[in-house]
This record gives sequence, C-alpha cells and structure tokens, in this order.
Amino acid sequence: MREEYPYVDGCKFIEGQELLSDINLTLDDVVGFREFFDDNIALDPYSNVRIRGMLKLEYDYMSRDLSKAQVQSYFQSADANNLNGGSARTFNTIDSQLLALPIFKALFAKHEPLIRQYCERNDVPKAQLSIHFIRYQANKGEASYSSPVWLHKDDEPIVFIHLVNLTDNALGADNVIAGMDDLPTKVIRLTEFMDCLIVDPSLKHAVTPVGSKSGVARRDVMLVNLEDPSRQGGYA
Repeated sequence: MREEYPYVDGCKFIEGQELLSDINLTLDDVVGFREFFDDNIALDPYSNVRIRGMLKLEYDYMSRDLSKAQVQSYFQSADANNLNGGSARTFNTIDSQLLALPIFKALFAKHEPLIRQYCERNDVPKAQLSIHFIRYQANKGEASYSSPVWLHKDDEPIVFIHLVNLTDNALGADNVIAGMDDLPTKVIRLTEFMDCLIVDPSLKHAVTPVGSKSGVARRDVMLVNLEDPSRQGGYA
C-alpha cells in the first residue's frame, strides 16, 4: 500500500490575513477578486447544486514559471470520489488573467515552498496544478454539497482550500478532519477572506453541505490542487 507523505501532518489552518500580509490589501482588491470569481464560474455540468470553474497549470521547478496547461480536464479516482470519480471532467475555464492578480500571486508565493518540497521529494521538474473556483449555493430548505459528499482521502498530495466568500445566512459549510477510521477529530470553519485549510492524504476530510437560514446562501472557495501525475488519468 502506498504511503502518503504528511506534508502538513494531515491538515494546517492559516488565516487569510497572514497569507496576504505581504501586500497592501484594500476593500477594492477583495471586491475585485470576488467579481473575477463571479465572472469565471458556470453551472457544474455534473451537478446542479454547484457552480464552478477550473484552470489547469504547470509549474516549472527551475524557472518558477506558472503557465496554462495544454490539457484542461480533471480526473479523480473512484477511491477519492465515489460520486464523480473514475472519468475525466471538464468545467468552465477560468481566465488565465488570474495569474496576474496580486491576491493570487501573494497566495501562491506563500504556498510555493510546499510545492517545491513536493517537487524535490519526487524529482518532479514540472508540477501539475489545478485551480478550482466552486460556489455552493442554496435557498432555504435546500442543500448544496461537495463531490465527494463526505469524508475522503484525496488523490492529490496537497490541496489548498481558500475561502473567497461566505454569506451570513449560510448553514453548515464546516470542514471536518478525520482519521482513516472515519471518526472526526477536528471541525474547522473558514470565515474570513482567504482563510486557508491545507490538507494532505495522511488524514481524511470533508465539508458539510451548505444550507440557508433565509434567502440565498453562498459559500465560495478557491482550491489549489497539487496533482500527482500518476493519478491524473484524465491527462492525454
């Protein structure tokens, strides 16, 4: 059985203000990023309970360059995703202008050491990344849920989960951490702009479905997935 390297010992929480401490973040910056998010998502073609977009990237270890990948499909194994795993999926493509946004550049600079650590441990000259914009949206009496729905171990060696927005009327939306016995050990709630939870496959994780106290509730997140090429069956 393959041993998963515990890059963050299962999970690590970082406040958004810490991740963005190297830039002069203004309210206009936050509003602008959220507008960019809005402009780059569309209904998930595999489920009507989510709205999302994706951008696949390559990271060159030597030059540190980030560029848009040729293949823009995403694969999860059936073991990692019992709902939609086992086949390549495509989503609305996020504009590559994302790479020029100061907020994204600041976030990536803080995460880059872990990505480089992965490259060094595995002798990877070019790392594959996928950026996912996901909106969970529900009216009162409805539920918007993740895929997979509950506790799972990712195919990816590292996943960075960032909160873009959470409306005050949202129910649920808590991240759950558990051991391989599926018994929860931590509950973590992302509440502020770009609060981040980093996870690796040495533990399982999930997010509880989003409901609404009244009106339309939303939880917007940006995932940065560092992918394992050997498990990306969707690559040509």
